[in-house]
Amino acid sequence: MNTRKFRAAPLIAAVTVSMVAGCSAASGGSAGGSLPSKLESPQVTVAALPAADLAGLYAALSQGLFAQQGLNVTIEKISSSAAVVAAQLRGQVDIAAGAYVAYISAQAAGARFRILAEASTLQPHTRVLVTNAASPITTVADLAGKKIGVNGTRSIGTLLISALLQEDGISPTKVKFVTDKQGFPAMPGHLQEGDYDAAFLSEPYLTLAEEDYGDQVLADFDQGSLSDLPIDGYIATQAWVQKHPKTAAAFVRAIEEGQTLANTDGSVVRAALGKYDNLPPWVTAVMALPQFPTGPVVAKRIQREAVDMLDFGMLSTQYATEVERGTLVASMLGPGS
Repeated sequence: MNTRKFRAAPLIAAVTVSMVAGCSAASGGSAGGSLPSKLESPQVTVAALPAADLAGLYAALSQGLFAQQGLNVTIEKISSSAAVVAAQLRGQVDIAAGAYVAYISAQAAGARFRILAEASTLQPHTRVLVTNAASPITTVADLAGKKIGVNGTRSIGTLLISALLQEDGISPTKVKFVTDKQGFPAMPGHLQEGDYDAAFLSEPYLTLAEEDYGDQVLADFDQGSLSDLPIDGYIATQAWVQKHPKTAAAFVRAIEEGQTLANTDGSVVRAALGKYDNLPPWVTAVMALPQFPTGPVVAKRIQREAVDMLDFGMLSTQYATEVERGTLVASMLGPGS
């Protein structure tokens, strides 16, 4: 068992960060020299989890990559992907940056979403299960009968924990998942207060505030069958993409550049995360980062998640054929994905 120190995260889950393109969309200017095609709407709202998994998004914002494509991007912070699905279907959010689980569930139920680009895959120390310093829980087996805090029930956290428990010979039905509506920023404090016995956390909340808490890492999820599991993506409704094809393409171009930066220039992404998530340099300097996929969306990667969701009852068996044939995930991809 690994141990790490914590402090309460002084972040607020529901905040809005706006950045108006430096090269105005009205002029259609592009710092790259070429002019982007006239966009259907240069104003794009992106709902995003405050997590290191989305470093490509923040890098694109901080480096003016959206501006180069003629886009004005507004980022709205959310507590979990499930919290924004309904808003997207109502047309209140253009693109979501978050975990695939909620979208695969919605797609199976009849909604129509499009994965524009992949955001992150699991790497060591980026998603973990923690307990507080005084906890008697020292092994995964000790979680039987306990409460585990997650930022969203039936979420990527639920999926990862279920897989971890099963590999340890424990049925996921033996634990109680507790959704913390305030999300990752509030969860270390709520764990300390005894609201649950263990908590599912992502970076930067694994690194924050070591002098206040001495929380222990009970398990790192990047192991066994979960190694390199896809976690997050950039997702829009198919209706939005059909109405805004040039805008969607411009967004993907900027994200691709941001993803490349996230993989190759740690100083840029760490500075961007520090700026937009109000993180001190000592946190961004040591926090673990996931892998940031580039290029077309790889259906085989996303398929792993759909299969796991079916295995752990997060998708009804009525969708078994669609999952096994890969048609459910395929329905979320399209030309250029």
